[in-house]
Amino acid sequence: MMKHLLKRAGVVQDSPRKIGVYGGKFDPPHVGHLMCAEMTREAFDLDLVLFVTSANPPHKKTGVSDARIRQAMVEAAVAPNCFFQACDIELRREGPSYTLDTIKALKAQYGDAELYLMLSSEYLDPEHPWHITKWKNSHELFALCRLLIFPREGHTVAQSTQWAELITEADIQILSFCPSPPVSSTLIRDRIASGASVWYMVLPEVWNIIRRKRLYGYTVARRCTFCQKYWNRLKALGRAVTLVFSR
Repeated sequence: MMKHLLKRAGVVQDSPRKIGVYGGKFDPPHVGHLMCAEMTREAFDLDLVLFVTSANPPHKKTGVSDARIRQAMVEAAVAPNCFFQACDIELRREGPSYTLDTIKALKAQYGDAELYLMLSSEYLDPEHPWHITKWKNSHELFALCRLLIFPREGHTVAQSTQWAELITEADIQILSFCPSPPVSSTLIRDRIASGASVWYMVLPEVWNIIRRKRLYGYTVARRCTFCQKYWNRLKALGRAVTLVFSR
């Protein structure tokens, strides 16, 4: 831990740095994104994970929230983790958000850093309309970074590995240690629109933005009263104190 903190402070600089690049709409960012990113950072000893908010995904023409609001949610979500950083590189570039352009720009920015592109296994599925080999100049992209793949719900590690083996020009590793979390941005948007709870699915910092901006059809939900909330906290504190002094 101290080694990482010294690196972040610029006291220790190993070369090259190892940087994870996690791109997406993040509409909204949720605990599944954060869990997978943290587990991957730890497994590969990454110095930094960049959460790159897509400005204009070429495969999503409509139905995406304003990019600056999504960026604000990403910034709120990653702020508690000193190894995470929100990246607006695609928001500052006009036109569709092509991953190759982003990786090239990050290569220029971070010099000889090793880049690890973090993706969902859906883009390895040969039947997917946006299979990774169909991305802009994919052969050039493969030469610039290593691919770390999260198995998506419904995709086994074995299946994802078989798909990866078909792409011989890329350096791909399937992240078998990352469970597919039972939450998705689509699920969160749908639940908010129906008035259902999304507690424990997004961080409180993200929820505050959703609530304040009235995103995804948000309406004021039924809430605990002030007294109920603090009475429950006092009871929990009392039980904790009792446990300490009963030992």
